[in-house]
Amino acid sequence: MNARKDRLRSLFGGEVPEGSPDDPNPVPVTPPEPPQKRSTSGAVKAMGLSLGTLSQEVEEARKLRDVLASGDQVVELDTALIERSPYVDRLSEGAKNDGDFDALKASIEEHGQQVPVLVRPHPDADKAARGFYQLAYGHRRAQAMRELGRPVRAVVRALDDNALVMAQGKENAERRALSFIERAFFAKTLIDHGFDRATAQAALAVHKSEMSRLLQVAEAIPIPVVRAIGPAPKAGRPRWVMLGQLLAMDAGGLALQELRSEAFRAAGSDTRFQRLYARLERSARNRVLKAKPGPRQIADGRGRAIAELARTAHAARLTIPDSAGEGFADYIAARLPELYAAFRYADEAQDKDKN
Repeated sequence: MNARKDRLRSLFGGEVPEGSPDDPNPVPVTPPEPPQKRSTSGAVKAMGLSLGTLSQEVEEARKLRDVLASGDQVVELDTALIERSPYVDRLSEGAKNDGDFDALKASIEEHGQQVPVLVRPHPDADKAARGFYQLAYGHRRAQAMRELGRPVRAVVRALDDNALVMAQGKENAERRALSFIERAFFAKTLIDHGFDRATAQAALAVHKSEMSRLLQVAEAIPIPVVRAIGPAPKAGRPRWVMLGQLLAMDAGGLALQELRSEAFRAAGSDTRFQRLYARLERSARNRVLKAKPGPRQIADGRGRAIAELARTAHAARLTIPDSAGEGFADYIAARLPELYAAFRYADEAQDKDKN
């Protein structure tokens, strides 16, 4: 039996790996001297990667054990006969927009497909008769097997649409988490296909308020823009909300220009989001600056300048030149409380008239 299976058997059997904290003969480790700050060694980094891989392998073994315990039969299917779920939840396809896909594919190529995917007979009777299936989950594994030219190991279950999206949502929660926009996109897809909110919330494992926020963003961002950007895992809800507002103000077609640019298409998903966001934000800021009125000159009855009123984003500044007369600025300052009281009285009276 190979070393990989030995490690898994050791974990499931309760044996203590060599060098662990419970080992009766642990490997001694010399602590670093306090004054010196040492960088992480290559060996320690490699150990971290090995533990991460082992943790993933244990999770895969657990899932395989659950499948076998359920009594489901695992069969091999031609990937050409497997279609994606009609309720798309991911904005990735193979290595596109998925930085971890190549590692998954390499692992499957070396060790084989450990965890089967879940499929249902195709709901279209003609396609079902020709042996077609639809994926409930395991899209990334099925794609890896497709690219490797191997049949995919699968469990076949008769699932209605509700059961399909529930299985799909549960798998997403347990494996590679969806980004915010993928979750929003999935929520909108389910609603657009006629699922009620309760079903969509259960599939996504979110509360009512979070569901509303997901749909709010999904409605504000056009689907072509979402597809062009991709999952953008580093961009959370506030940034997507702001992008929706910026897109609504984009009357000049800057977004389309950016989406078509070579630099945008060549960039990673997070960078694509940032490029579009920055370009639209810069354009919106320039429009605001151009729209701001310049300083307003205030003159007396004979046309002589006695003050200048200038506005900024959050304040207004009144400048009184010396030429307006000695003591005039102090006179205005002394009268300000009285003027403000009169302003408040007139403002409140106007509100009463409206009501």
